[in-house]
Amino acid sequence: MKKTIFGLWAVLMAGMFGSCNEVKTPDDGVEHLAWDSIVKDTTVMLCDEADSPSAEIHLNIKYADGKHAQAVNDSLLRSGILTPDYLSLEEKDKKMNVAEAVKLFVDSYMADYKENFGELYGRDPEHSASYSLQYSCQTDVMDRGNIISYVAQVYNYAGGAHGMNFTIVKNIDAKTGKIMKLGDVFVPGYEEKTKELILEKMLKKFEAKDMEGLREKGIFNGIEPYVPTNFILGDDEVEFIYCDTEIAPHAVGEIRIAVPRRQLDDLLKKTE
Repeated sequence: MKKTIFGLWAVLMAGMFGSCNEVKTPDDGVEHLAWDSIVKDTTVMLCDEADSPSAEIHLNIKYADGKHAQAVNDSLLRSGILTPDYLSLEEKDKKMNVAEAVKLFVDSYMADYKENFGELYGRDPEHSASYSLQYSCQTDVMDRGNIISYVAQVYNYAGGAHGMNFTIVKNIDAKTGKIMKLGDVFVPGYEEKTKELILEKMLKKFEAKDMEGLREKGIFNGIEPYVPTNFILGDDEVEFIYCDTEIAPHAVGEIRIAVPRRQLDDLLKKTE
């Protein structure tokens, strides 16, 4: 078994610079952020052999510019958008330069790879493919004025039959630059009713009559239903996201359930 931090990816579930394009939004009194991006592609060979295993990283990381940009960038970089989460180990009071943070992540990833996989490959060279890794993180921004949804599409391959895809979403309060959790968006006691609404739509999506029908399809098999912490706050709906293998087998893939805001009206805080 590989004794590395890379194993955490199965549970979860960079620089060249792009152009800076400000997202146009209505004039609602909020000083909107602009977004730029850092793109980085890196490959490192595990040893000097011609057929050496390798680790590949492909990053496209958007970052904020404008009012609250520092707070937004610090929060995002420490939030687990990039995994393994090396960046959250940095001092909490230390302001993070995005380019430096991306470099730190790449350097740490590659150093861990060579340290942890080099010895294993040396003892098991005939299974070369098992020691090649691929990791990519492609980010995008959905700016709706007061609320910004920062979406990371992550792919991780660490040997085995297939890689894993994850969607990680962080909703940002544009007025404060803080990342909003479920408790910041929903009123106390929201869980049961929200869970019922999600299950209602999940039953329809998978053409199941009840929970037993869902479990026969491998969904929530052995676990109780819950409201996921991964969600996108839209103008007309809230989209809840269960990542690949989070509540169902890999063959089912990522599950997204959209609930109209009108059905959540009495559960959402009136803060927008």
